[in-house]
Amino acid sequence: MLLSDRGLLSEETERDPHAYYAHLREHAPVHYDAGAGAYLITRHADVSAAYRNPAFGTENYAWQLEPAMGRTILQMSGREHSGIRGVMTPYFRGRGLEAWLPLIHRTIVELMTQSIRNGVDGLVERLVPGTRVDLAATFSHRLPVWVIAEVLGLPRSDYELFYGWYQAQSEFLSNLARDPEVERRGAAALTELRDYLRPLVQARRIEPGGDFISMLAAARIDGRLLDDDEVMTHATHLLNAGSETTDRTLTNLVRHLLVRPERYAAVRDDRSLVLPAIVETLRLTPPSQMNGRVVTEDVEIAGVPIPAGSFVLLVMASANRDERRFTQPAEFVPGRADLDVASAFNGVGGHFAFGFGRHFCLGASVARSELEVALNALLDAFPDMRLAPGFVPRDRGLKMRSPESLEVVL
Repeated sequence: MLLSDRGLLSEETERDPHAYYAHLREHAPVHYDAGAGAYLITRHADVSAAYRNPAFGTENYAWQLEPAMGRTILQMSGREHSGIRGVMTPYFRGRGLEAWLPLIHRTIVELMTQSIRNGVDGLVERLVPGTRVDLAATFSHRLPVWVIAEVLGLPRSDYELFYGWYQAQSEFLSNLARDPEVERRGAAALTELRDYLRPLVQARRIEPGGDFISMLAAARIDGRLLDDDEVMTHATHLLNAGSETTDRTLTNLVRHLLVRPERYAAVRDDRSLVLPAIVETLRLTPPSQMNGRVVTEDVEIAGVPIPAGSFVLLVMASANRDERRFTQPAEFVPGRADLDVASAFNGVGGHFAFGFGRHFCLGASVARSELEVALNALLDAFPDMRLAPGFVPRDRGLKMRSPESLEVVL
């Protein structure tokens, strides 16, 4: 099939989306995709312009997110958005961020001394140097979920249950084709998660602790307390936004280092390269490949009119590889001159892995800390880690994308 004949949701695009995005950047940078029912915006400058334009609203989250997560901060605007963001921001910056670091360290130590107990047979595997394991399944997938669970103050015995809900909701959020079975599982996970969280929220109102649920339960916006549903929604959003992005970035990061063993050795021997490697991973392989928007009025981008009410996909994975913005855009170049590492975790970074503008990811600083600690811990424990013989990483996914497994010899 010719690139020009592909659609966003075709099997060919899922296998190699970057060839399709490069074609669109060159020939149709703002392109209507009938299969997805969306305008695709693929160039860096145009994605930046759309993020800055208030006409690009988040009404799409009513069907993309709300059925599986409730009405989150991503759907809010004006005083409502600034109010809840003001409540949550201190927990993700400054002293609030410092409180996460011991949790990250402790979780990594536990994950590295034993793998997650299998929910079926209860066996425990040891992560031992020299053994072959799927690092994505035993480490990357679990680490952020465990950290979030502890931040929410959940009992350790329920972490695997929590992980199951996370998986179902993650599939829902990536469901661009609107598969009804995926939608059903996502909605069921939300119901089960809320049934689980409701008594916890009510208990924390009576006996608050130092956890995130207690903070939300005591928060006031315009003089009123958040109700139970609002507290549960923001906790659910934290589970998904704070887990899947870190999970996939960590898998992508280790993959980029191991496919060229000299890269892994260089970062192992010079830890000043850790942060540049993380930043370049976020640019080259952002965990979330695109963000949806709905235009609230007629707009024009790159000379293409987009009617009011249209669904738009800002394709960050394409913008982050735009030849007009980056040199060697398809290459992994940590510390590249055209991307400022120092600003990569704030709202003005040159990449779009954390979004942009007023909806820039609140947890970017937490993600940075978690990724830095995780990679340093792996480098310390497994200095000779390498890809398993015969294993070739295969990326999977379109909205969220990373290798489906990462077989390594520790």
